[in-house]
Amino acid sequence: MTSLLGKVPDPVRSPPPPRTPHRAGRRRGPDGAGRRSARRRGAAVLAAVLAVLVAAPLLWAQPAVRLALRQTFTRIPADYDELYFTQLPTTAGGQAVIPLSVVQHGTPTATLQLRVSLTTPGGTVTGSSTVTLVPKPDTAVGTTVRLPLTEPDAEVQVALVGHDQALHYRFQAAASPDPKATTP
Repeated sequence: MTSLLGKVPDPVRSPPPPRTPHRAGRRRGPDGAGRRSARRRGAAVLAAVLAVLVAAPLLWAQPAVRLALRQTFTRIPADYDELYFTQLPTTAGGQAVIPLSVVQHGTPTATLQLRVSLTTPGGTVTGSSTVTLVPKPDTAVGTTVRLPLTEPDAEVQVALVGHDQALHYRFQAAASPDPKATTP
């Protein structure tokens, strides 16, 4: 038994191991980490920064990523209507074929009206039609409008009546063939 006034040896604490030649030259920082650890941390940070610099443009090139970011940072009203071409307008048999869809979000209305017109480059309206659609909440309702195409260069204008949404598409005549040189 040991006396209360005497020193009691601490069995948990043992003296540090003697320095061996392979550890003798190692310097330790204030937190006890060696130079290799600091180099490894620096290399890891550099690798992480390079990975972010490479990944960011690759991710930004993806439309789904851009859409998610736009939706995250853009305030979208609770009630709004989407108006879009389901396919690009085409021409067939002297007519402009214009496929459209509307999706209504939020408070439903009984009907929506679309005004579709064709104009010449000079601004003259060559054909016009108004279409009434019965929207279904959060569901695309489509229609195809056909208007007579009298000019090869024409612009399709679509407006959602009573709203500020509008679409434009321009038909352009096929390029004329290159003139051939004639010899006398």
